Amino acid sequence: MNTYSTRFFCRCPNNDVRIEYALRIQTFATLSVERLLDGIEIDSDEARYHEELADILVRRFGGVQTLIADHHGVTIETIRESRSTPEEG
Repeated sequence: MNTYSTRFFCRCPNNDVRIEYALRIQTFATLSVERLLDGIEIDSDEARYHEELADILVRRFGGVQTLIADHHGVTIETIRESRSTPEEG
């Protein structure tokens, strides 16, 4: 099992505040660090809800993912698991 952990920012769709996210991906696949960082960067410019972002990331990278962020004093933690192959690209 491989574990990839990183942090990134994404804007809140309600008030445009920059939110810091912690992402952990556990997978038997090998993920390219460059692909992972590029895939996260795509979303950093888009305002997205936490749960929507978690759904996008699990489709993109697969595995078991934990996404955690503090949203204006409320910590949201989502766990997503993919049973399919991650998207290419």
